Amino acid sequence: MSEQSDERDGMSGPRDGEPGHANTPREDAPDHASASREDAPDHASASHGGEPERRRGSAADEAGRVSGRDGGEIGRASGRDGGEAERMGLLERRYRSALRLLPASYRAGREEEMVAAFMEASGDAPDEDDPRPRWGEIASILSLSARVRLGAAGATPGQVARGEAVRLFALLGMGTTAAFSMADLVRAALLGSEPALIGAPESAARLAFIGTLAAAGCSIVAFVTIMRGHVRTAKVAALISLVPSLTSFALSLALNGSAAITPLHDLGNLVFLLAPPLALLIGFHSDVTPHRHSWPLTLSPLAAGAALMGLTMLLIAADAPEPMGYYLWLDHGAAIPAWAAASAVVLARGGSPAWSLALSAAGLVLLAIRLPTLTSLPDVMWATAVVQCALLGTLSVALAGAGAWALSRNARPAAQP
Repeated sequence: MSEQSDERDGMSGPRDGEPGHANTPREDAPDHASASREDAPDHASASHGGEPERRRGSAADEAGRVSGRDGGEIGRASGRDGGEAERMGLLERRYRSALRLLPASYRAGREEEMVAAFMEASGDAPDEDDPRPRWGEIASILSLSARVRLGAAGATPGQVARGEAVRLFALLGMGTTAAFSMADLVRAALLGSEPALIGAPESAARLAFIGTLAAAGCSIVAFVTIMRGHVRTAKVAALISLVPSLTSFALSLALNGSAAITPLHDLGNLVFLLAPPLALLIGFHSDVTPHRHSWPLTLSPLAAGAALMGLTMLLIAADAPEPMGYYLWLDHGAAIPAWAAASAVVLARGGSPAWSLALSAAGLVLLAIRLPTLTSLPDVMWATAVVQCALLGTLSVALAGAGAWALSRNARPAAQP
């Protein structure tokens, strides 16, 4: 029994030991597997860790090669540009210098085309011949520059507004001149038989009187024709109207010398005489389509001038007391109330800068006439002249500021949505 039990024990030992031996390796296996799995990422990271470095290195090399190619292209392009600049002929450089007379905004999109046209018309012109643009070409560039700056095709909104202001100033100035010219004609019709007015026959005074009437008539013709849209006739009549006055001014200067002429006063009258026709000549250029105004509006300054002279003659006939008190409202000062009323309306309503700038320029011209008289007027007239000068100066500055602000607002780029 004991032997059998020992055998069973011996048999059971190995069987019991087999599971024990079998469990031992199985308990150790996870350790080896985990160790191998733990080592695997290290090997993977070791094997893949150098790959990004190699990729970054190759990318950097590629960027270097690309930048090298780009640098070479830029260098070659700059070399070509420098070579083209060196190959540019003397005549072409001078044409480009002449085109700088044009506004930059206009020149930006048209310079190459204009240079090509000039060079084609000039033909081959070696630098050894010292070629230059022809005077006619320079004159055409100057004319184009003036037209563009005054609102021709291709002008900016600010240049268009300035062109409108110049044309409005021409109409205002020529309308005022036409009104005073009509007053002179009415006076000549009423008092033309007096020798003190017309001078003795074949005398210089008679010649001056005839010249004054001719200038007055031409001024009226110039204003009426420009208001009705006949630009060329208006320009010719305006130029003819200047001849008697400029001739008289030149003769007075030659005979009496500069000491006999009050510089500031005569300068103001000269500006009043020359500024409107000059604005007519440059403002109504070939790119402007003139507007035909109605007959009532055209004739209203002439009616105002006739009424002014009629009122003056009535005051003289009635022997009104203290005529010097109202005299300053019967010469150029007669235009001040109408100008002040128009200025107040423009300042109150705002809008286009053209009216503000034109009225400001007209007010400054009237101020240039009135201001020099302050040093020579008697006391009874001095206060009136001071009031007129203060009114002209204040409103002119306000109008100029309003016009400049409106121009800057029009030139400001629109806000992006």
